Amino acid sequence: MASSVIMRILYRATVIAQLVALAAAFQVWHDVNRYDAHGNECVYREKKDVVCSQLCVTKLDDCPASLQPDCPAGQSFCADGACHDKCTEDIQAKNPCHCSRAGNKLPAEAHDLVPCLSIPNVTIQQFHPWKSENDIRSACGREANITDQSTTVGVWGKTWIGGSVSALWAECPRAPAPNYTYGESYWIATYAVNGALAVLILVWSLYKGAAEQHVRAAMAKSAAIGEKLAGTESMSDIGKAVESKSLNGMSLADNASEHAMPNSRLSGYRDHLLGTACVWSIAGVAMLWICFLGVWTADYYGSLPGKYHGTLYSLAYESDFLELATFLIIWGITFIMLIVLYVLKPHLRNYFRLLMLPSEGQYVCVVRPLHEVKATEEKPNVLQRYVNALTDRLTILLCRDKEYTTCLVETTTEGRIFFTYQCTRYVYSDKTQQYAPYEFDLGTAHRGLIGQADGLSSADAAYRLELTGPNFIQVRVPGLFEAAARELVSFFYIYQFIFLWAFYFYAYYQVGLVDTGVIIISASIKVMLRLQSERRLKHMAEHEEMVAVRRDGKWVEMSTRNLVPGDVIEIVTGAHISCDCVLISGMAIMNESSLTGEPTPVSKRPLRIDDGNYSPTGAGKMSTLFAGTVVSQAQAVLQSTDSLESDRVLALVRFTGTSSDKGQLVRRILFPNPISFIFNEQMRIVVCILVLYSVFVMVMATYMYKGDSVAVAFYGIFAIAQLLSPLLPAALVIGQSIAATRLRKKQIYCVDPQRIMTAGKVQILATDKTGTLTKEGLEFYGVQQVLGQQARFGEFTSELKRSDELMQMGMASCHAVKDLNGQLIGNPVDIEQWVASGCALEQGETIVPPKGSALGTLRVVRRFEFVHARASMSVVVQDERSGQLHVFVKGSFERLKAISNASSVPGDYDTVCADLAREGGYVLAFAHKALAASDPADVGRVAQDQLESGCDLAGLLVFKNMLKHDTAEAIAELKRGSTRVVEVTGDTSLTGIYIARQCGIIPPDSRVLLGECASPAEEIQWVDVDTREAVADIQPYLSQLGPDGFPTAELAVGGCAFERLCTTGEVASLLLHIRVFARMKPSDKVRCVQLHMERGTTAMCGDGGNDSPALRAAHVGIALSSGEASIVAPFSSANRSMMACVELLRQSRAGLATSFANFTALICYGQIMSGMLKMATFYFAISLTENLWMLIDGAVATGLMLTISLSGPAKRLAPHRPTSRILGPQMLASVGGVVLMNWLFSALSYVWLFRQDWFRCNEHSTAESDATKWWLQGDNYEASIMSFVCAFQFINNGFVVNYGYLYRARWYRNYALLVVWGFLMAFVSYMLLADPSRVGCAFRLNCGTAEVLESLGYGKPTWNIEPYNNPLGHNVIPKASRYELWGYCLGNMLAANLWQVVVINGPVRNWLRKKMPLSRLKVKL
Repeated sequence: MASSVIMRILYRATVIAQLVALAAAFQVWHDVNRYDAHGNECVYREKKDVVCSQLCVTKLDDCPASLQPDCPAGQSFCADGACHDKCTEDIQAKNPCHCSRAGNKLPAEAHDLVPCLSIPNVTIQQFHPWKSENDIRSACGREANITDQSTTVGVWGKTWIGGSVSALWAECPRAPAPNYTYGESYWIATYAVNGALAVLILVWSLYKGAAEQHVRAAMAKSAAIGEKLAGTESMSDIGKAVESKSLNGMSLADNASEHAMPNSRLSGYRDHLLGTACVWSIAGVAMLWICFLGVWTADYYGSLPGKYHGTLYSLAYESDFLELATFLIIWGITFIMLIVLYVLKPHLRNYFRLLMLPSEGQYVCVVRPLHEVKATEEKPNVLQRYVNALTDRLTILLCRDKEYTTCLVETTTEGRIFFTYQCTRYVYSDKTQQYAPYEFDLGTAHRGLIGQADGLSSADAAYRLELTGPNFIQVRVPGLFEAAARELVSFFYIYQFIFLWAFYFYAYYQVGLVDTGVIIISASIKVMLRLQSERRLKHMAEHEEMVAVRRDGKWVEMSTRNLVPGDVIEIVTGAHISCDCVLISGMAIMNESSLTGEPTPVSKRPLRIDDGNYSPTGAGKMSTLFAGTVVSQAQAVLQSTDSLESDRVLALVRFTGTSSDKGQLVRRILFPNPISFIFNEQMRIVVCILVLYSVFVMVMATYMYKGDSVAVAFYGIFAIAQLLSPLLPAALVIGQSIAATRLRKKQIYCVDPQRIMTAGKVQILATDKTGTLTKEGLEFYGVQQVLGQQARFGEFTSELKRSDELMQMGMASCHAVKDLNGQLIGNPVDIEQWVASGCALEQGETIVPPKGSALGTLRVVRRFEFVHARASMSVVVQDERSGQLHVFVKGSFERLKAISNASSVPGDYDTVCADLAREGGYVLAFAHKALAASDPADVGRVAQDQLESGCDLAGLLVFKNMLKHDTAEAIAELKRGSTRVVEVTGDTSLTGIYIARQCGIIPPDSRVLLGECASPAEEIQWVDVDTREAVADIQPYLSQLGPDGFPTAELAVGGCAFERLCTTGEVASLLLHIRVFARMKPSDKVRCVQLHMERGTTAMCGDGGNDSPALRAAHVGIALSSGEASIVAPFSSANRSMMACVELLRQSRAGLATSFANFTALICYGQIMSGMLKMATFYFAISLTENLWMLIDGAVATGLMLTISLSGPAKRLAPHRPTSRILGPQMLASVGGVVLMNWLFSALSYVWLFRQDWFRCNEHSTAESDATKWWLQGDNYEASIMSFVCAFQFINNGFVVNYGYLYRARWYRNYALLVVWGFLMAFVSYMLLADPSRVGCAFRLNCGTAEVLESLGYGKPTWNIEPYNNPLGHNVIPKASRYELWGYCLGNMLAANLWQVVVINGPVRNWLRKKMPLSRLKVKL
């Protein structure tokens, strides 16, 4: 038994510091064991073997007769209270009357005190715990035959001998703790190391100040001539520049603005041996302090190697108090040092370099302001604004509002200096004396670009390569160790590390290991997800292959790394394009799916030899090959009338590296601006509240505990650790990670997991039409030709052969379809048109009519591709039967009306087109004219506008866009989930309205008002789509409200009308009334999304292509892409259906709700642990048993947190979004209600306990227990009641947060949680209800000393039980009371569950939502 006790002491030493002084603790609000449950005084117990204090006198003759010494002959009575042959100095020094004090620490009154004989242990018949000292003195006095103690016997330190007092009790006060001499070797080493570091930093600071004087002088001189140079830094103000150097970039091309960084500044630095030594010294000292913590922790357990092994507190002179106090100081210094290093991390290394001019430094530090993206749904309240303001000031003070990137300055082979920042090379210009990214303007004129077909000279290429850098975007993916280190240096991990170290030190390492395991798992998940994302991005960004390049007039093979703007390269089938280039000769069919998400191959044509200007976003897009795309087919053009002839397919390189479109995309993903979610902002307030609360409970515990400062300090550490659990980040990450995993299983891929939280709050969804709402392709519906001479429409027919020859000829030729090994390549509309014509392609440009057709063979002479800006395309074909040249123009019906001869346009043209569009038709118009010229070569010299002028309208070509089978269902589900859906399309307004009505975006029976204008400069004309009546004022229609409280009218606008509304500012008031945005260019889509983002959390869904900019701009972008992952948007779905949006919202809402459920559970855990439980522990001077702490922290808290995260999403979208506000009414009511109930039931459990007859007069008293046996301070009823009540509360916390079927599957669907919860309930219930058993005794609950249990009729236990540390010898609760307590605990659980079900998630919440709705975005769904 003794060995067991010793092992336990070595195992855990002294428990928490709160138990060090338990003997001094007492209940401040009642007398222990004084009254029974009925108010009668307790029948006092007999207390045996009470140890009496030593009786001390100045003369032995004053000792009572029974205590007078009587030594054998030859021996003397010595000061140690025993007889010896000789009273040596060592024996005399053991005088018990000196209370272990000597020298000047011994009071003068105690110098002459000597002990009488020791009084035997006594038995007190009626022991009064509340006046135990008096009872002990009286019993010991009677044993010594002292008749009147009140006047003759004093107390050591209180009443000294003198007058009538002739003796005193040596009730020694606690001996002062030993202290250091501070000459110990480890303290000398500490002084030496830290002093040397301080001297080193001081010397460096003085040297730095002197060495940088010339730089300051140069800056002053430069300032005089208006030149901006980099700023200076000081140790007290690290990172704040005195002056700054602009980094706006030398823009030599259109997209140089991508690399321009206004408000950024540069600072130059150079390494110095002394500064480098300082950096390594700081790192070394920090590691030494951490090692010092390790040494002190080992000493706490007696685990130091060498002669001190097995000795507790050997470094603190075996004083537990000194050991604990020293650890606190070391722990605090280490914590402060780590936090300071974390705050100064961006600036520290450069402070220990010498400041230089940027042009002279070894390094350049780029300081860029951080622009936080706000993803909040409402304006902050007053408290939030105040806290945000304080946080912003603190952020600015600590320089955390900027990004600091230090780049190595390198030198080219020609001696130019440069640095690489965000994958872009910045070269120093002697002329401008600035670093800037170089791009080369190749011009825009078609003839000028084609004129560069001979390529560059080697010297020119080398010069350009030196300035632009390699054509290679290097994405550095760190190794596993580096990635883990990068993750673990954040503030929260430092916080976790330092607080968990306190767990390890304070013999709570079992729970520390469990928490550390969970943290490592969550960090590993984050690291793996990030590495996967970075590897995927590396795979998409990095590419290198060999390519044929025209250099010095010859074709040479070289790596794509060496390409520069102005190079001419050969395009071959299967090649991966690694730069943005323009096709100047030959044809190419490109697969752009990896860049745009659009799976349909795109046909590319060379620039024409004319006077036109190249525009990559206009007509030139059809000649642009983008980096990241793949060549499906390349075909040289040996003969051409309007393009460069060559036996190779040639392309002119325009942009390389990050200047390309792909490079810009990769750059945005690699270096995004931080996203601020409302959760992050309100978390600041929560932290402040919890810290203040921990201070409050510390004050309360101090008042009730009356303990020492070290115990209070350790209590504060544990209170903060339990209130701000180190598991909080893990809890939030787990929900996010599980949602990402589930999305992946649904073929929805996420490259930015942080956006999952944002997706859970989406309020507005903007969606493209074609390929998103509707099927990929249009279906041919029919034609309606114009009867030429009469200028009127003929009958509409779905059979092309019933139309005239010109219409059939136009259908067969006016398109851009190519045949790639039997696969038709081109625009889906063109392909459908070609299939409907029934013709065949031969040799690329020869059109063979179907058998039985009256048409002749046609040869394409010249083709102008479709351009969005022109909204038309045209073709010149030759009828080989007659040799006649025909011009056919195809485009939007508005465009064709504008360019056709007015005499050929039917009077009811607009009406017929509108009717077809209103029926969902995609309406294109044909125009035609016959050319007088017969030589195809002459056609190549005619401009497009001249060829297209003077055409006669030939007829209408109608396609129908069919809805996908699940679009209407998806829209209905989104609306059911309170998500407003708007359509943003490039199609016509009437077609967009038709589709919106078909799929349910526009509610049934809604009046639709369409606003259009010819140009943004004109007034908008509104018309009722159904009645076709003009509407002069739309406000009366918007004022007519339906049953839902919203207008019954919906608005639709065309592209020009939208621009007009933006220009006039009217869009602000009308935005949320507009349901369809039609004829929208890519830039218009971006503007539309941004406007909606100002109103609420906005998502954009599209199929890539022209939707890409809007997908990237939205809070949440989801690309319906066939690839596994796309860099177009944060989310991409291989399931090209609107149901992907529904699934994204379902999983994201579930993930957000799960994260908040875990957060709620851990906050409630901290409130119970640091609140009532800790206060009861201090008030009653008790402690839960060690195994119970393990059960609560290791199994209950961690097990439930993990299983809570396994709850799946709800089957349907709820009409409300989950809260994202920690301080919102729902969270406050949920947490506050559960916490108050738990506090109330905990307090009432003690009210119940104090009414029990079996408890009163059997209360725990430090006077009747051995306070040195801290591990047995739970052997009492007070600890048992708190153990059971809190255990059920902890278990219930994980259960109540599992409700919330609105966003997650119903609670009974989380089988893992039910299994864990059921096991824990059964386990704790068994311990409470069962008679003394092996399980209960392992936790020292409902158990007792073996002999006592046998005397109570429970039978003798067969397992070992350490004797109980109380007079009763057990803490077995009577069986009836056990069931009563069990019912009481179940009632506590039931109340908390009812609160959650009825109030938080049930009818009370619904009623409050109606009566007191929150100020949120109100829109018609």
